Amino acid sequence: MKLIEQVAEVLTETRKEMHVDEISQMLVTKYPHIQMTLEELSKKISSILSNDILKNKNKSLFTKPKNARGGVKRGIYKIKIPRKTVPKEIVIPQQPIVNALYTGKAGEFAVMSELLFFGFNASYMAVDDGIDIVASKDNKYFHIQVKTANLSDSNKYVFTFNQRAYDSKDSSSTFYILVMRTFTGSSYMNNYLIFPNSEIRRLIDAGIISKGEKFSCRVEQDKNGKFLLNTKENISWALNRFNIIV
Repeated sequence: MKLIEQVAEVLTETRKEMHVDEISQMLVTKYPHIQMTLEELSKKISSILSNDILKNKNKSLFTKPKNARGGVKRGIYKIKIPRKTVPKEIVIPQQPIVNALYTGKAGEFAVMSELLFFGFNASYMAVDDGIDIVASKDNKYFHIQVKTANLSDSNKYVFTFNQRAYDSKDSSSTFYILVMRTFTGSSYMNNYLIFPNSEIRRLIDAGIISKGEKFSCRVEQDKNGKFLLNTKENISWALNRFNIIV
């Protein structure tokens, strides 16, 4: 699907005018394979929509809402939706509450699927000794530990690690992937936070992650859409960054 079609889908679902920054954030959540920063994506969307309106004029699906002075609102767009094309509301079945073992395994297999999409040969470990998946690419091998969490009632994702398991796998070939399972309003989807082992070690040394028999990582989004770790560290850079596994 082209970027302009993805934008049209988002604007159709929200049925309201939106700033390109809001559109970018929704696209990153809806399409986790987008490999652009939010700033780059916002500029790209602004250029595509502006050119489409300039080229197609009244035939364009998009329009720029006017402000109180009669000019257009800067960076804000909406989509023209004829009444007859507005689809009936579809009720999405609620995801049931299942045993944590099911959630954990689902996350591991979801990560294996993503790794395959990114060209890795991924193998599931028969015994979990701190490593869930071994992935290879370009004659290099990587050890991957996966943690999965649903969005809690307090709007946080909570992940727990075993300190001893972390210490035993403290290596440059180890990567940690946090799977965030959430409901977007129209579907359930996963987002992934990918960290090299060195970054986890830095966060522990800096006190962002507290050491102990077990240590936890609480991830939440602030009002600007940034992902924060333990309310202190902006980790948005790690969102869906499978390309950093090198």
